[in-house]
Amino acid sequence: MRMASIVWQSVTEVAAGALVGWLLDLAFDTDRVFLLIGGLLGIGVGMTTFIRTALKESRKQARLVEARRARLRATPPDDPDPGAAP
Repeated sequence: MRMASIVWQSVTEVAAGALVGWLLDLAFDTDRVFLLIGGLLGIGVGMTTFIRTALKESRKQARLVEARRARLRATPPDDPDPGAAP
């Protein structure tokens, strides 16, 4: 579910950049110049946000795995053959 929200956020950033560019084209009566610039800026912002969020999630998962490994190392192993004489 978290990955879906990351993708959705990236898509909305691209759409927002394109929308602002389109509105600027309407305001200044230009021929899709700002639409192109806004779309490219939206793609750049979307990619940057996606990469930062993915790296943050990756570091979070690595910390969880390391904590789990530390807990496993801290607990004594079970006796492999409880019926055997010492």
